[in-house]
Amino acid sequence: MPEEKLDSWEGCKTFFVVPDLSLMPEDFIQTFFAKGFETYYLMDDQHLDLAAKVRVILGLFNDVIFFFNVGRKINGVHWPEFVRGISEEHGERARIGVLCERRLGDEAIAAFERTYLYEIGIFCGCVPLDYRKAKNLPLLAEVLAANEAKGRRSSLRAVCGDTSRLNFSREGHSFRGFVRDVSVSHFSCVFEGSDPELKMYEKVKDIQLNLGGIICSVDAVLFAKRAVGASMLYVFVFRDSRDRDGLDAHTSAKINGFIHRHYEQGVRAALSKGFGEEIARRRERRPGAGSTRSQAPTILAP
Repeated sequence: MPEEKLDSWEGCKTFFVVPDLSLMPEDFIQTFFAKGFETYYLMDDQHLDLAAKVRVILGLFNDVIFFFNVGRKINGVHWPEFVRGISEEHGERARIGVLCERRLGDEAIAAFERTYLYEIGIFCGCVPLDYRKAKNLPLLAEVLAANEAKGRRSSLRAVCGDTSRLNFSREGHSFRGFVRDVSVSHFSCVFEGSDPELKMYEKVKDIQLNLGGIICSVDAVLFAKRAVGASMLYVFVFRDSRDRDGLDAHTSAKINGFIHRHYEQGVRAALSKGFGEEIARRRERRPGAGSTRSQAPTILAP
């Protein structure tokens, strides 16, 4: 598998299954990514049932957490039986939590906890969401942290192809190179042509990053360098306008958006293939199945 796909394939992934978008809108995903949590919203459709989607996901990825919105009514799904079935079929590989609504009241929430935490034995919690979505973002971030949803990654990085480049000027000379990977804390690169011969911990101002068409101007400090084959790989740590580690908010949002799209495209492609293959297998098993083309299942929330 190409290196640029490995970062979107490996690592812990959290799927919020049929979430209530009025309580946790899709822009929560961007914030979770910025905090280092690789998260997705998995929706339902008439083409492939949720249990099959869960099985496909567990077959594709090694480290997965599911949070099921058990307050959502879905035809053919009785949530306690559904969650118990997933838990029994996949054991500890299926790390499961459930979401409900706080407005249901303490008695109903306690009943959910008895059913899912104690009777079924899920490990990732029963999370009551507030009707005020602003309260749910920090709540869910805490839940993700408590369940170690970052895995072994401190931040999410996108491995870049040759469409991601950089340039800057130093001492009257211009330098160009290719960005090899980027996160909201650092990036690495190789230079083409002349080497800038930077000293360790030297700060470079006004570096122009072009991340597949996303343009950013950043400051950064050289943190490390090492030989990789015939090239020298440079690792830079971002510095914001106050000369602190990190990025200004606007630039951080742009780079985080690039990282999110990078991961989402990889996961969407994998799920599209996996779901499509499962639909094809089912069609082949049906007696008298023809070659009628079916509609594609819903992969992730748009």
